[in-house]
Amino acid sequence: MNTVKTEFSNFHTSVIESVHQIDRNAWNECANFKNDSSNKGNPFLSHEFFCCLEDSGSVSEKTGWVSQHILLYYDNLVIGILPNFLKSHSWGEYIFDQVFAQAWENAGGKYHPKLLSAVPFSPVPGERFLIKTGYNKKQVTDLLLKALDSLIEIYNVSSSHINFINKEQIKNIPKDKHWLERQNIQFHWNNESYQDFEHFLSKLSSPKRKAIKRERKKILKSSINLEIIESEGIRDWHAKIFNSFYLSTIEKKWGGAYLNERFWHLLIENLKRRIVFVFAKENNDYFAGAINLVDNNTIYGRNWGSLKQVKFLHFEACYYQAIDFAISNKLKKVEAGAQGIHKIQRGYMPTKTYSIHKFSNKNLSEAIEKYLKAEKLQIKNDVNILKQKSPFKIQNS
Repeated sequence: MNTVKTEFSNFHTSVIESVHQIDRNAWNECANFKNDSSNKGNPFLSHEFFCCLEDSGSVSEKTGWVSQHILLYYDNLVIGILPNFLKSHSWGEYIFDQVFAQAWENAGGKYHPKLLSAVPFSPVPGERFLIKTGYNKKQVTDLLLKALDSLIEIYNVSSSHINFINKEQIKNIPKDKHWLERQNIQFHWNNESYQDFEHFLSKLSSPKRKAIKRERKKILKSSINLEIIESEGIRDWHAKIFNSFYLSTIEKKWGGAYLNERFWHLLIENLKRRIVFVFAKENNDYFAGAINLVDNNTIYGRNWGSLKQVKFLHFEACYYQAIDFAISNKLKKVEAGAQGIHKIQRGYMPTKTYSIHKFSNKNLSEAIEKYLKAEKLQIKNDVNILKQKSPFKIQNS
């Protein structure tokens, strides 16, 4: 495929088929990311993270992820980026669009390929329009969307999707662009200036507080040792053992791994200072682990794996250790990934996430819009019901 260029007045856009076709600093300036001790910027939006995906082969034409990243230039300076892919399937997205595909194909159409703007295999909400500081966000967003519209026409795809975009960026999208908003629910833990884990527990109702203490005691009093390894303490061999845990759990639950061992090695090589491993070992043998990425605001729980089942170990390694880390490092939030209603009783509260979708067929778009309006009401009701299950003490007004 050839590079596609579109002209807009003093601006111009291009579409690149590899993240290596743009300078790392130029990408990271748009992503507001710094790979230094400041921990500034979301690591999932970094040039380094996209390189890890591409160089490991996790993202490739073979795996159904064809890079079509849109760059916006002012003169010769990149001022905006929309990470984007041509997809031949809907795997690895965490926004389930089978209902769209079924409607499309029932009408006699072909749903795939489609365009997707997202961070592959990472249900992390955030900015999707990466915009260099100092430029008009609405203008840059509009120009990137015009370039995306051109791609929709060039590839003659059924649809285009922007997953896990934050609410603020949706506000910058003109109403006449015909993008449909979809909502979903994740569970996030918020740090209310807790001094330590006990301080957090003191804010919970007595039954929930006792349940968490009981779960933690089971692990902490057992023969299992937990080891937190971060930043410069991480070694390349940690990638190999973590991959074995990841594969074991993925194969048991899902039957297929999106990420390979090469990816974990590259992640350590490129983003070591942003990684926090939680490993479990018994008799000096590692058998389970969780990987988190961090910035100066949030710790993001990403992947977990274990060679054997140990009751409560998943909760300890993935949820409680992340809370401990956030409190100790004065981070504001823990994002523990997609799904998981069981997270509520452990202090992770329901939080809305957003995606936007555009469909080429007007009639189907109108039908899907009606469906999404009904789904939005259901999400609102679900959030209200879930909040009633809060483990926190009821505050007297």
